[in-house]
Amino acid sequence: MTQKRIYSALSFNKAFYVGLAVAILIHIATLLNPYFKKEEISTQRPDTPVMHAEKVYIAPPPPPEVPQVEKKIVRAKIIPKVVEKPVEEQPPEPEPIPETPVETAPVAVAAPVVEAPPPPAPPVVKEPPKPSADSVKMVTRTYLRSLKKQLEQIKDYPATAKRLKQEGTVRVRFTILADGKIEQIEVSESSRYSSLDNSALEAVANMGKFQPIPKLLEKERWRIEIPIQYKLNAGRS
Repeated sequence: MTQKRIYSALSFNKAFYVGLAVAILIHIATLLNPYFKKEEISTQRPDTPVMHAEKVYIAPPPPPEVPQVEKKIVRAKIIPKVVEKPVEEQPPEPEPIPETPVETAPVAVAAPVVEAPPPPAPPVVKEPPKPSADSVKMVTRTYLRSLKKQLEQIKDYPATAKRLKQEGTVRVRFTILADGKIEQIEVSESSRYSSLDNSALEAVANMGKFQPIPKLLEKERWRIEIPIQYKLNAGRS
């Protein structure tokens, strides 16, 4: 728009000066016109009427048409205003503080701790080897023979059974503890004579206690059954 306006102003000024120059030339020609008219009159015939022009008004040329300029509305671009953030001033770096020597108290050196030697390991007790089956059988047989022999010596042959000639074997069952004590006495097999059965029970009860059970047998309680014989011709009656 600015360039178009400048161009229109220049065109108008040019036309104005041209018109002004033409007007000046016409005015000069008008002033010189009587001189040329006298010559023309002298050359014309005498009977030709002479026309005198006192003044000639020459209208100036019309001003040149100024081209109409279309007005255009141009929206101005909105330019965002850039606001620069103020630069944060960094704090000045701290100056190093000179180290001052610190007096330290002398540290007492502890005496080295002497660890006591570990206690000696307990001696390993080796388990005795397990007895063989033959040894267990032999010890069992010997123990039972001794028990039966003692019962045979203790038993009493009843007098009524002798007079009636009663004979037989009474099987007596009882429990013997590890220390040899005898308990829970009973007749497991009768001799068919009550006098003989009672005599066998009394023999075991009178014994009360026998030898302790051998450790080789590893028994705390042992249920035993012993046969007790009654015969008239046997040594002691």
